[in-house]
Amino acid sequence: MRADQIQARAVAKIVLVALFWAGIAVLFAIALLHTRTTLQWVAAAVFLALALDPAVNLVQRAWPGEGKMPRVLGILLVYVAALAALVFLILQVFPPIVHDIEGLAHKLPRYVHDFEDWANNNKQFQDLNSKYHITVKLSQEASTLPSHLSSGASTIGSFTVSILEHLLAALTIIALTFFLLLDGSGMVQRGTGRLPELQRDRGRRIAARVAEVVKAYVSVNLLLAIAAGFLTWGFLQAEGFHLAVPLAVLVAFLDLIPLIGLTVGGFSVFAVLMIDGGPGDAIVWLILFLVYQQAQDRVIQPLLYKGGARKVNPAVAIVAVIVGAELAGILGALLAIPTAASLGVVIDELVLSGPPGGAAEPEPGK
Repeated sequence: MRADQIQARAVAKIVLVALFWAGIAVLFAIALLHTRTTLQWVAAAVFLALALDPAVNLVQRAWPGEGKMPRVLGILLVYVAALAALVFLILQVFPPIVHDIEGLAHKLPRYVHDFEDWANNNKQFQDLNSKYHITVKLSQEASTLPSHLSSGASTIGSFTVSILEHLLAALTIIALTFFLLLDGSGMVQRGTGRLPELQRDRGRRIAARVAEVVKAYVSVNLLLAIAAGFLTWGFLQAEGFHLAVPLAVLVAFLDLIPLIGLTVGGFSVFAVLMIDGGPGDAIVWLILFLVYQQAQDRVIQPLLYKGGARKVNPAVAIVAVIVGAELAGILGALLAIPTAASLGVVIDELVLSGPPGGAAEPEPGK
């Protein structure tokens, strides 16, 4: 066989192999797009299981009997406690918000009337008003706004309908979380059982490290969010503010959003106090919040991260949050940083730790 024929066959083989792998990549991308929702459910279930695992272990250790509480019972007790907390928050959060929206709808025309009285006694504003007809436009908007706000209050009902529409997703995630809590480690053991010894040990080590990193991250951030919520509730309750529970829940939820969540929550409370409370209360809250934020960022968070959570570089965290939000919305933003930390563990094991035995390759000449 001539050399040019051998070369032609080699080129053809390379082209066919490249086309084969390109086809596999395309099929994988198509499958990924069509199963995107399912993958989001699985990811949410994995992270939820890692978040609830410490609570389940705590309930099992608190079992008063001589033996250890069955894990199934521990999971069910945690589920019941979480459901009770959710029902309590719904009953405490939504009625005050709806009541305030309806009250604002009825008071707004009076606010506009007071503004018109002030405007009629202000010469500079009268010049602007005669030119741009500001008060007329405000009166028109105020007359139609109650109906808009009333329909806005009914958004709570639409939200409830939306929850019912996504009931299948919620039940799927809850069921997956249950089985992961019940036998997650066993799944990893069985899934890696057929691998060669070195790869099996590395795979299990990666799974254990990722679980610890995510569990620590979720535990730290849940603890910080709860602390921020209690701080908000305690201050507003001491001031006698009627939206203490809803605003505390808002701050706690926003604190779960990486990087900017706590800041947004704190200034949201400041804005509400300026509008519906008093400037003095708002200023006192702002000072208290800024002091707490500095203490959390500089003292509390570093101490908690020393306990096992993996600190992610701020630049990596920003990119991860942006990408996560683009891919999966709020859920993606919440899971972005623990996912980035998990990828860091995988890279550390597969790239930086040398061969599967965990030992680095010997240097030449040694």
